[in-house]
Amino acid sequence: MAEQIKSNKIMNRWIVVIGAVLVQLALGTIYCWGNVTTYLTSYIRITEPNILYKDTIYIFAIGLMLFAITMIFSGQLQQKIGPMKVGIIGGIFVSLGIILSSFIKTFVGFLMTYGALFGIGIGFAYVCPIACAAKWFPDKKGMINGIAVAGFGAGAFIFNKITTYFVNPENLKATILGADGKYYFDPTSSVVAKVPSLLILLGVVYAIMVIGGSLVLKNPPAGWLPKGWTPPTPIKVEDGKKLKIDYNRNEIIKMPQFWMIWCMFILTAAAGLFTIGNYKNFGKANNPLITDQFLSDIGAWAALFNGLGRIVWGMLSDQIGYKKTMITMFLTQAIFMFTLILTPANQYIFLIWVCMIYFCFGGNFSLYPTATTDLFGAKYLGPNYGIVFTAYGIAGVAGALLESAIGALIGFQGLFITMGILSLFAIGIAIPLKQPIKKEE
Repeated sequence: MAEQIKSNKIMNRWIVVIGAVLVQLALGTIYCWGNVTTYLTSYIRITEPNILYKDTIYIFAIGLMLFAITMIFSGQLQQKIGPMKVGIIGGIFVSLGIILSSFIKTFVGFLMTYGALFGIGIGFAYVCPIACAAKWFPDKKGMINGIAVAGFGAGAFIFNKITTYFVNPENLKATILGADGKYYFDPTSSVVAKVPSLLILLGVVYAIMVIGGSLVLKNPPAGWLPKGWTPPTPIKVEDGKKLKIDYNRNEIIKMPQFWMIWCMFILTAAAGLFTIGNYKNFGKANNPLITDQFLSDIGAWAALFNGLGRIVWGMLSDQIGYKKTMITMFLTQAIFMFTLILTPANQYIFLIWVCMIYFCFGGNFSLYPTATTDLFGAKYLGPNYGIVFTAYGIAGVAGALLESAIGALIGFQGLFITMGILSLFAIGIAIPLKQPIKKEE
């Protein structure tokens, strides 16, 4: 009873959710890459006219990689100094990375700012809303993981539209044919001229959102429980064996369950990241009648489905368990990856297919935190999920390397089929996944 009275005297836990979503809306703009790559690459071509999309994809890849690597440390750091301070650090890095990009016109410069600094900032801030919300909502793990990261998926819905309508309000087409057979904007066009102003605007907005949202990311008091909720017993018994509930990072990396979900994450994230980075170029190459603004709208709606997928797949996992939900999601993603190549001729069918791939991709970010919690416990979720999340960074780099290495040989058709096959491989890993058993002495 005392615990329930105590829970009524502290702040409303849904305030944390509002802050979490605000932070993630800004961080999720890394998924605007598929839309902004045409503008940024064309801008870089002012000083480096031979730069192609297959080169600048590494800006996106380095951001993803450093995002994941930074999470290894930020998960541990937020456990020591709290999610609010770490989130603010992330907001500073994010805004600096974007604003400094406005003063740069070289590929290497963008790698360091829009790629590295932006990615590091996301890595600091991303885990804070997840770990904080998990402590406030132990009774709704799947749903709250989905909501906490839904903003990350939906952020591009808002900012894709802002970006395109800011730099290309007249819906001009890219008309310069590159050596790769793809189109770029004229370096002297009004579209390219607006890129620096866009970057400054975005940098300021991101700072306000991430730092402002982080200010409410405060952990509940020790021992706090939601009203009316009874936690599971610290030690449970299965087949006569006592099972440990909470494992730290040093323990989980020695378990096969960790490596199984880590490999699954690489395989399933690669497909979504490849689509995010290439849907616009793929659409233009296969249907020249699709306008720049319609392709931007595809990215915006797909981002909304990305956010929606995080909630829906998370809620489904609360009902049937994360394992069955993962298998269902992986199979759905594979089907849409295999058939995406058939859709560009009809821009509306293409829109639906891209949205569904994003919908499945979004599920990764509610299901893997949920799986990490269920397999290894909530106590060390921040650092544990930080190490699991390194798979995401590897998926981003692997996708870029795959495109550069064999993209010219097998084309978009072969690449999308390859991504569908990777999703099926993930099902094969998920099927034998079981709860770890550690007998207590």
